[in-house]
Amino acid sequence: MVTCSTPSVSRLRQKPALPMSLKCNMPMMPPTLHITPQSLRRNLNTVNSIYSAGGLVVNASKTEVLPIQHNTAVPVPQFTIGGEDLKTVESFKYLGSILSATCDTENEIQTRIRLASSSFGKLSKRVFLNRDLTVQTKIKVYQAICLSILIFGTETWTLYKPQIRRLEGFHIRCLQTILNITWRDRIPHVSILQNASNISIKSMIVRRQLRWIGHVIRMPECRPSRRIGLLHGELRDGNRYPGGPKQRFKDQIKATLKLCNISVDQLETLATD
Repeated sequence: MVTCSTPSVSRLRQKPALPMSLKCNMPMMPPTLHITPQSLRRNLNTVNSIYSAGGLVVNASKTEVLPIQHNTAVPVPQFTIGGEDLKTVESFKYLGSILSATCDTENEIQTRIRLASSSFGKLSKRVFLNRDLTVQTKIKVYQAICLSILIFGTETWTLYKPQIRRLEGFHIRCLQTILNITWRDRIPHVSILQNASNISIKSMIVRRQLRWIGHVIRMPECRPSRRIGLLHGELRDGNRYPGGPKQRFKDQIKATLKLCNISVDQLETLATD
């Protein structure tokens, strides 16, 4: 994945607008999902030349390359912009989410918990530990801020049971603090969720993933998200190799549909209702 820095608004105001011929010739990503390093280099050179003609500059020091390779024996391709080599990284922050070369969500989960914990700590004195506020108000603030940070981007996560337990543990600890409950009270998690009028993290993730799946199904078939997000044929007929390989996103979708008693054949019909 290659990203380039976006010019600031002040710089854009100082530069003349792009000619109409340049706007019409702006390169678009090819419709195919298989992009070779050679074609990506050509696209980068084309983007750089068009931006230069319009008075814009691609900052090579802020442009990074995140290679995702299944075959580690193949050397990582190198990319350049304007004669400067681009930095190759193991992880990258894109639209608020952490993408890694191993395609796992471990770093993302740690980041989500750390950010949510930081927000909860900043609000603890004035909100969650404030005796002048009702429990309902505290729960609303927790849901609007801390929970939104914690489960951001979970629509596309591929989770294992230990990771779900880690998220559930943070969720329960926050609710215990709001309800003024400690582990010595020996109150089960189900009762804590009921007293807080809340649901488990797993239920939130399942609901968000089902909502996202329905959104993708309603997209036109030419959209890349529709092509790589669901893969109806593999959901229905695909098999896995033996030996316990890593869980894929389509496996996560299968588990979500099975949990909700939704068959793949009914998926598109239910999403369009």
